[in-house]
Amino acid sequence: MPAHLIPGAIPPLVRRHAEDAAFYWNRHDASADSPRLGLAALGSFSQLLVAHLEGLAVAGAHAWPHCHAALERWKKPAEAFVCAYVAFAMAEPAYSEALLKQLRAHPDQLLRGVVSALAWLPAADAGRVIAQWTGTDSDSVMQVAALRAIALIGGEAALVMARPLAIFLADPDPHVRAAACRAAAALPGASGHWDGVHALLDDPVAAVRAEAAIAIGSLAGHARPGAAWPFLPILWHCVATQAELAAGASGWYRMQAQRRLERWVQQLALLQPPGAVCAAALAALPARVRLCFVAWHGDPCHLPLVIEHMDMPGLERYAGWVWQTMTGVDLVASGLGGSEPERDQPTPRVSGVGTDADFGLALPDVAAVRHHPSGGLSHGLRYLAGAVLTPARARELLRDAPQALRSIAAASLQQSHPGLRVHVRASALVQQACIARIDAMLAGAAVR
Repeated sequence: MPAHLIPGAIPPLVRRHAEDAAFYWNRHDASADSPRLGLAALGSFSQLLVAHLEGLAVAGAHAWPHCHAALERWKKPAEAFVCAYVAFAMAEPAYSEALLKQLRAHPDQLLRGVVSALAWLPAADAGRVIAQWTGTDSDSVMQVAALRAIALIGGEAALVMARPLAIFLADPDPHVRAAACRAAAALPGASGHWDGVHALLDDPVAAVRAEAAIAIGSLAGHARPGAAWPFLPILWHCVATQAELAAGASGWYRMQAQRRLERWVQQLALLQPPGAVCAAALAALPARVRLCFVAWHGDPCHLPLVIEHMDMPGLERYAGWVWQTMTGVDLVASGLGGSEPERDQPTPRVSGVGTDADFGLALPDVAAVRHHPSGGLSHGLRYLAGAVLTPARARELLRDAPQALRSIAAASLQQSHPGLRVHVRASALVQQACIARIDAMLAGAAVR
């Protein structure tokens, strides 16, 4: 059949597949913090994203020029995801080299998309790239991408590494060392690398120290039960330093700094034992970061602090959501919602529209919340959605809760049982399969 009659060779159709795949990856990737979107709704995004990736696969070599042109034009993670997925699936060296050229020039902007593509690819395709990108001919950008992918995929991806993890933990490039720590934190059998990770707690680069602290915290209790851990003060200090850096940044750099800060705060909140939070250290964090810590930490002793934040302009809705996340009490259904301010009359202008990170969250009635009998929760325990966050409770939330709560449940479950991994940005089908395995383990009393 002539090339112009092959469905995959129709340029507008192929270009639309590339554009829509990037769009739905963006929606999928941003879902992890959603207070409303659940696994069922995420499945719609997954299906649409997979459908467009399949369309690009049908197009074959005809897809590459459109994917590469979009990456060159926009230089965004979504276009990097699509470009990397196509390049790796087709196993065409010229495509991979063109992708790498862009990735090397803009690693901060594009790395997330490339790492995500490796996690979405079939295991054989991802394994081939990870083996190559951890080989002796790989550079630091390739190594960071491969190590970050291992951190997402888990132990099976580590089996195809061309060189041992210890080599990357000792690499001269701090980006490689930090990525190696992230990989170690995700590998249940990484206790053999304890000394290599532990040595990086004294690294001169804050990002490496933070990732080493998170890795040590993830291995604690599994590698060396009962030992004393020096990682928490280090991680607290790195979080405080990163908060200052984020506050002083602007534009795209501020967004990147905030993303890193949020991840470190979330990990810190999970690693910090309930009932042992330093009040001064918590007070030193910016208000919104403080609330994020409290939501992920889950200790009801912080509820009075959360209520105080409901009186702070710009934080009312987020503080209300944190209170609801911990107590499990729906503000609106329980009559604890405040009166919404009157909206201005619609205007035909389309520019200057304000954005609100907490759009759609309920406005709390602070006085009513203060008088609500939420004191039945025991201090010194970790709560999520009104119940102590046990592995069984985490499994329930992974199936039924919104993404923001599922993120906390998944991270908590992986921390206590490293073999039980559910990545909430993975495709819905992959997540459902992971949940089914967890169900089987729970049924067999493997998780207590």
